[in-house]
Amino acid sequence: MKKENSGSAYPRLRLFPPSHAYKVLFSTLTGRNSPVSTSSSVEQIASIECKTIKLSSSLSDVVSFLQTGVTDGRRIIFVHGTPGNARGWADYLLTVPEGRTHIALDRLGFGSSGPRGGVVSLKRQAQSIRPFLKTAGNRKAILVGHSLGAPVVIQVALDFPDLVGGLLLLAGAFDPDLEEAHCLQPLGTFKPFSWLLPRAIHNANQELLGLKRELIAQAGRLHEITIPVSTVHGDRDPLVPIENLYYLQQKLVNASFEKLVLRQKDHFIVWNSKPAIDESLERLIERVHETEK
Repeated sequence: MKKENSGSAYPRLRLFPPSHAYKVLFSTLTGRNSPVSTSSSVEQIASIECKTIKLSSSLSDVVSFLQTGVTDGRRIIFVHGTPGNARGWADYLLTVPEGRTHIALDRLGFGSSGPRGGVVSLKRQAQSIRPFLKTAGNRKAILVGHSLGAPVVIQVALDFPDLVGGLLLLAGAFDPDLEEAHCLQPLGTFKPFSWLLPRAIHNANQELLGLKRELIAQAGRLHEITIPVSTVHGDRDPLVPIENLYYLQQKLVNASFEKLVLRQKDHFIVWNSKPAIDESLERLIERVHETEK
């Protein structure tokens, strides 16, 4: 039975984090692009040109991104979790099916994107993705979000419904009552502790501590989503429990919803389950195409 938070806007505190959290921390501190190994080499990843755009909505908001494929194809936009960066999607950028444009973003506060500090607001994160939602013919963009990137792309669909064709949500966090944090995380928001944290860890800590509040605000609007939505989640995910998927399924009452549960898989499905994700994406594109006829 799910534990309740008694209406609190703050996540439950736990004494010991899952071991997967240490993998994420280690990969971030050592500058790796993902917590587990990928098929892309360092040289291949470095060969993808990095571009930036300045947002008019804020003086500090700059978005860095990687783009591959044709310039006028259907846009598939990849959004990482926390912490993370665009290069974590390298395996999906280096092999692009014909007729598609793949774009991976550094979310606000990560990689080469500004601002320097963290951006907790899902609406502000969504606003930064708005410039990439270009339509190729009548083909709308499809958004792929992993972990905290999943509620970010949901927010994009809520705020710009006419520009998004479909969503692929990977190991996403959706249920506010399932949010937890390590008991020492709140200390990271105070000086001098905050000064000692690397930027990515500091900003991720801010996002995680504020996510429950953001999910509560988002929950009341989930019924507004009417586009095709696909979800993929591992049934052995210690960071974002699979119950998040079932929560979302109950909330998306007006969406065309499809879910895939990967047996014996953890939170890192972006890297250890690419064939299954590729298949889910292809199926989603077909579903979206049917709505555009």
